[in-house]
Amino acid sequence: MKVNPSKFLKKLHQNKFLIIVHRGSHGGNIIENTSDAVKVSQLQHADIVEMDISMSTDNDFFVFHDGEEKRLLDENRNIQELSTAEINSKHFRNALGDTISKSVETFDYFYNHINHDVFLNIDRSWDYWDTFLPELDNYEVMREYFILKSPVKREYLEKLNNHSVQYLYFPIVTNVEELEVLADYPNLNIVGFEIIEKGLRFELVNAPAFDKYRNGDYMFLSNSIRLNDKNVLFGGLDDNLALLSGMDQSWTKTLDFGINAIQTDWPDVLNEYRSHLI
Repeated sequence: MKVNPSKFLKKLHQNKFLIIVHRGSHGGNIIENTSDAVKVSQLQHADIVEMDISMSTDNDFFVFHDGEEKRLLDENRNIQELSTAEINSKHFRNALGDTISKSVETFDYFYNHINHDVFLNIDRSWDYWDTFLPELDNYEVMREYFILKSPVKREYLEKLNNHSVQYLYFPIVTNVEELEVLADYPNLNIVGFEIIEKGLRFELVNAPAFDKYRNGDYMFLSNSIRLNDKNVLFGGLDDNLALLSGMDQSWTKTLDFGINAIQTDWPDVLNEYRSHLI
């Protein structure tokens, strides 16, 4: 069964571009990848909230980006090496590094503590699709609001293509050849593309191979998030450049490439910029 994309397309069409919040809005005592972060994202006019999935050794699903254990939990082990009981015993550290009462949320807890009309971009679940996709099927009320993503790897695409529910999906595309791979999986419910431009020439986003998708019905997503000083996600057009050198130097140039969705860590500022576009 292919999930109807009409709600997503309505959201896409009614905005100059979509605002996607990286791990939800967080800061202070509001922790990333929590139901609290989703609530704040909506206050800051986000259209989609990105969140991450990890799995315990007991095969329970948690909303957490593995690799962030030391920073957020003062834990040296990867969350995937921890039992459910061990994860439940951990408490977050806030933006100041102080330990607070908040714990890592299971996907079920997360789901039951957010509004069910918010679009969720579910990231980093692909390694668990054998079990996570059947689990996701249980949350039917939000089925039209779940948007999966993954790198373009056949081992992931095969599982998604053959699952009984074809969820809304966009691939993380790093080269034109990956579009040819996608064509081998006709059941994919593709609603857009996350375009990674590691260089400064923007050859991928301008590639003729994308032309058949430039009809307004597909999301072309760029990453404005700046993870560090090394990783370039969209040709150097990022949040830092927008905030410190001027929005026209970053976000305006991004939109000039036909981008219609921007992932950011600063949704309120990006929304203010969007509200002033003609």
